[in-house]
Amino acid sequence: MGKLKKVFPVAVLVVLCGLIFFSRLHTYDEPLDRDLTTYAVIAHEMLSGKALYSDLWDHKPPAIHVTYAAAELIAGYGRDSIFLMNITAAVATLLACYWAGSAAGGGRTGGCFAAAFWALASGNLAIEGNQPNTEVFLNACLATAFAILVRKRNLGTWAAVLVGLLFAAASLYKQVVLVQAALLLGAYCLCCESTSRKRAIIDAMIIAAIGAAMWGLVFAYFFMRGSGPAFTEAVFTYNNYYAKSGWNYTVSNFQGWPTVSHDVLAIALSMMVLVIAGLVHGLTFGPRRHWTLLLAFLASTGIAVLLPGWFYWHYHQLWLPPLAIGSGWAIALFRRLLPTTLSALSYSVGGVACAVVVMAQVPDYLAPAEAWSYNKYGIIFLGTDQFAYRLNRLLPPGATFYEWGSETELYFSSQRRPASGILFAYPMLSGPLMDKLSQRLISDLEKSRPDLIIVGKNTLAETNPGHPVIHWFKENYRPFSETDLFILLARKGGTLEAASTSHSTWRASSSTSF
Repeated sequence: MGKLKKVFPVAVLVVLCGLIFFSRLHTYDEPLDRDLTTYAVIAHEMLSGKALYSDLWDHKPPAIHVTYAAAELIAGYGRDSIFLMNITAAVATLLACYWAGSAAGGGRTGGCFAAAFWALASGNLAIEGNQPNTEVFLNACLATAFAILVRKRNLGTWAAVLVGLLFAAASLYKQVVLVQAALLLGAYCLCCESTSRKRAIIDAMIIAAIGAAMWGLVFAYFFMRGSGPAFTEAVFTYNNYYAKSGWNYTVSNFQGWPTVSHDVLAIALSMMVLVIAGLVHGLTFGPRRHWTLLLAFLASTGIAVLLPGWFYWHYHQLWLPPLAIGSGWAIALFRRLLPTTLSALSYSVGGVACAVVVMAQVPDYLAPAEAWSYNKYGIIFLGTDQFAYRLNRLLPPGATFYEWGSETELYFSSQRRPASGILFAYPMLSGPLMDKLSQRLISDLEKSRPDLIIVGKNTLAETNPGHPVIHWFKENYRPFSETDLFILLARKGGTLEAASTSHSTWRASSSTSF
């Protein structure tokens, strides 16, 4: 029996890893959203020798691009590398949830249920959890750091260094996690015994120093490469504007405030009930330390979700690790509180809660991958993906293109390199870098002279007709065809312009206008 108890958690984790693998495999061919393909295209260009921020523009810190580049080196440029990151991050978070869930009296029961809740809920369609956006990597770092804080009352130097590295790495994906790091460290110091308070403060200072050192090295790297000003403008100047504009939009419209869909509630409600019950009992009757840390994790997650000002659904993935871990602890607590003869009821409670999470998602897994994309984003990525493959068949060999919009799936699926490293039009439509990036783009296009310009109709509708990039397009290109999503422009005097006049597929429709 003792040997079975030791083997059982391993068996559970193996089964849950398999569940993650096959559930993610179900949406392997899903048309990818623009965030993922932007990271992949930028990573590919980095590996081809272009410099991040000075040649390739994005407002995210560099960790996500480095991660995608590493995955490409292992699995190649395409969906295999996306799938590799997806599985790796989800399994890493699964192990962290088990590790944290089995601490603080949770034991094997708490660990297994925490891991189960994570595995069952993490790929949810409503929070866009089935693909490797930035949040999946944040969750792996934060859940592991939280597990260490929970398991060690006194970190000591090496554990503090490890936690510092995890928090620093997370902040290099998104700076908002600094709030989570700060509140967790505050709770860690608050919960320590008075005789250990000085040591706890030293641990917190080590963690903060690691984070400062990591960011110092990143700054030094980009300034030594000559990309320092571009790095600070993108990651700090533009992001400050991005968050402010998000909040201004939310306040002025009264429609952007974060809401919770029925689908999200369906998977979160059972965990929320368990966590609230555990928090009430733990903070009232004790021991309070791990419940206080969990409360700090939950509170800081709420702040981190709100900080960017734009309340996208994938931000809510950050709630899952603390909810999963807290649910595992609550079930283990329930088991300890019940009389021995009734302790098995705790497993029934956990099983019912897991069943609720499963049943809420069964219809999604009966639908094909394309339906997932449509249910999450509408037609935009389905249409873009279909057009990318058509584009690749019809463009002459060696022809190049640039898209005025934000649909980087066109480059990713066609496997063609972009004519400029500025992949998103929106920073050129408003914001502090609007003029600088517009002139940079025009300079890039003057050098590369792409055969084809693809203009996203949604982006064009938001673009001032007098915009310098639009003026440059009109001087050098002419419209010759369109789809439901895009207007196609051929370079005047180019081979594509000549080919389009004789190719019926590319012949302009009467409604083509630019």
